[in-house]
Amino acid sequence: MHTPDVSFLSRTFRIGPHQARFEPPALLIIEVMGPVSKTDASAIKDLLHQVGDRVGSPYDLLAEVSRMGSFEPHARAVFRQVERKYPLRRVAIAGPSFTTRALLEMVERAGRVLFSHFFEYTVGFFANIEEARRWLAEPPPRA
Repeated sequence: MHTPDVSFLSRTFRIGPHQARFEPPALLIIEVMGPVSKTDASAIKDLLHQVGDRVGSPYDLLAEVSRMGSFEPHARAVFRQVERKYPLRRVAIAGPSFTTRALLEMVERAGRVLFSHFFEYTVGFFANIEEARRWLAEPPPRA
């Protein structure tokens, strides 16, 4: 049985203007505040895998993007180009503008087309954090 790394998971992570925190037993919350650079994207992607390694099983991700700025093309490419499976069960995107939602859907679809076996999670888009949390509170779909 895997024992989660509590000291790592109890931190607040700062990634450029963005921040992330883990809520036990299996939820990572990322607040995206401002533009997402290639450096930010690489650090976020690394964090996703670090959390997965420490939790020991797929977990849920809640991304609050209502204050997200631009999403640089090189940053989008970071998320599409994967070397290992994302350790995610479900991804809830809260508060996207029309443009942000379109960009995030495009990145996710491109990744699934190129590397479908690395993108084995469910994605939902929600108007706000409360709706996203309600969805995440439901039992996950069976594989």
